[in-house]
Amino acid sequence: MTTSNASDMFIGRVLDSRYRVEELVARGGMATVYRASDSRLGRSVAIKVLSGSLITDPGFVDRFTQEARAAASLTHPNVVAVHDQGIAEGFPYLVMEFVPGRTIREVLVDHGPFASAHALEIISSVLAGLASAHDAGFVHRDIKPENVLITAQGHVKVTDFGLARVINDTPVSDSTGAILLGTMAYLSPEQVQQRSLDARSDVYSAGILLFEMLTGRVPFTGTSPLDVAYQHVSREVPAPSSYAPEIPPAIDHLVLAATRKDPNDRIQSAQVFLEGAARAIAAVPAAEAITVAINLAPTIRIPLTEPARVSRDTSSVAMRQTGAHRAERGSTSHTSTNVVVGKHSTRRVAVKRKRKPLRFVLLLASLAAIGALWYTFTGSYVHMPNVVGQSSDTAVSTLNDLGLSAKITKEFSEDVPKGIVIRTKPSPDTKARKGKAVSVYVSKGQERYLIPTDVVGKNPTDVQAQLEALTLTVAATRQDYSDTVKVGSVITTDPAGGARVKRGADVTIIISKGPAPVVIPPISGLDLKVATTQLAALGLKISVTEQLFDDSAAGSILQVDPLPGQTVPKGSTVRVTVSKGPALVDVPNVVGMDVKEAKQLLTDAGFQIKTEKQLAVVILNKVYSQSANGQAPKGSLIILKIV
Repeated sequence: MTTSNASDMFIGRVLDSRYRVEELVARGGMATVYRASDSRLGRSVAIKVLSGSLITDPGFVDRFTQEARAAASLTHPNVVAVHDQGIAEGFPYLVMEFVPGRTIREVLVDHGPFASAHALEIISSVLAGLASAHDAGFVHRDIKPENVLITAQGHVKVTDFGLARVINDTPVSDSTGAILLGTMAYLSPEQVQQRSLDARSDVYSAGILLFEMLTGRVPFTGTSPLDVAYQHVSREVPAPSSYAPEIPPAIDHLVLAATRKDPNDRIQSAQVFLEGAARAIAAVPAAEAITVAINLAPTIRIPLTEPARVSRDTSSVAMRQTGAHRAERGSTSHTSTNVVVGKHSTRRVAVKRKRKPLRFVLLLASLAAIGALWYTFTGSYVHMPNVVGQSSDTAVSTLNDLGLSAKITKEFSEDVPKGIVIRTKPSPDTKARKGKAVSVYVSKGQERYLIPTDVVGKNPTDVQAQLEALTLTVAATRQDYSDTVKVGSVITTDPAGGARVKRGADVTIIISKGPAPVVIPPISGLDLKVATTQLAALGLKISVTEQLFDDSAAGSILQVDPLPGQTVPKGSTVRVTVSKGPALVDVPNVVGMDVKEAKQLLTDAGFQIKTEKQLAVVILNKVYSQSANGQAPKGSLIILKIV
């Protein structure tokens, strides 16, 4: 029975009187995945139905059942849970947690490589799930982008625990290795060579997964699965930065340490890999949340409505024009009325010429009225001088001389120097009324605020409040390494403390992420003193954990932990095993013996021999003295003097 037939027969079926298969989710070479409804618990589940030549193996179903039961005991937030297993129409199936998300493969295809921070975030979740599984005795054996799911909320889950083991343990009759076609790019060298596997094999595959998330490609490609397999065994995985130069050295070292060919040279567990990823996160630029940077859910397109056009109100323009016209007519009418009044006044004076006393009184009254009007409308005003650009003292003096007082108002100016008049009200060349204060606006100089210098070691929230109280804007925060400021505290600001900036200027708060990580140098084989000096220069300490007799020179370093090339926080302690030199052995006493016999005895004890004459002529051919007694390092030189 083919996979397609299985697909046709399962949709709409109820398995084990419990699971109603509702829709096809995905189809692969080894299995088909459906979304189903669990009628007993009222929840959606995923049903994975296995197919192909695997189910014809008599022992396959038994192994599948055993592994499914074991996998059901594995519980971790980053692992897709296995709820149940069964067989329908000869097809074994798994009932698993339904995760509404996308595989990392799908995200890579749609969006390309991940930012370093996002790739480390995802691999950390994968490694957390692997570490839990390894502690429970599971080895996944098939870590790849297709087996890692990420939800729209950014939660990461690893799937297919147990299933990978059943498939990989099943004999493959196809000489092309068809079962491994999709996973060969991620197999560890020991998997390719069919050696025993442990958790370090998953570490290798997780390293390849991280490489691909960073670069958008796998490290080894070829024209056939055998070609790729040969490269896993014979070649070293290249540094991700050789394909993406922006990747920092900390991530390069992490990937290379996880993908070494020899499992003994590799990162030894998912937990150690996870700790290394946490340190690497501190070495990469901070990034926005992955759910913001990458659309992990289907895109919904909302049609945009064309904005309505706003028509110009021509009637209002016409009204304004009409109003202006009325104002002009009104002005003309007012002038005409004044002319008429003047004529009437002239006639009235002419009629009453005979009444001279009254005329004189009226004349005086008119003159007084005219004087009052003149003072009110003209005499009480002076020409406003232009004091703009003068010092405030000079401007006040100038105004006082004209009978004007000054009301000083100070304000900031980017262009006018401090103490100089910016403007006045009334403005120059207009009328200013005597006795009424003239508003004189004097420059306080440029508005500047001093960036505080006492921010080192403070909480970022407190520094932000301190800056905002100075009318400054905290535009961003940035992380940087510091050997002196503890993690999470403020190192400095940008602009730095002491700088003078404008109102509302953008300021960046720089926060410590601790000392910069350092790479352990190649100190194996070096003398302990030399290695100590090298590590101290990098801010690292050294600790001798064991001393062993060895053929190496005494004091030379035999083993290093962590391994050279790994990145560690500054101030870390590097543990070393030091050689005590060759083992000490008893030196036989050969004084007085025949030379031949003495040489044989010392040679058998593991020493080198050199003979020297005690006298000018050898007479007795006996050993007169020997250069070492008691114990000496095996293989050392013993000098015999003979007579």
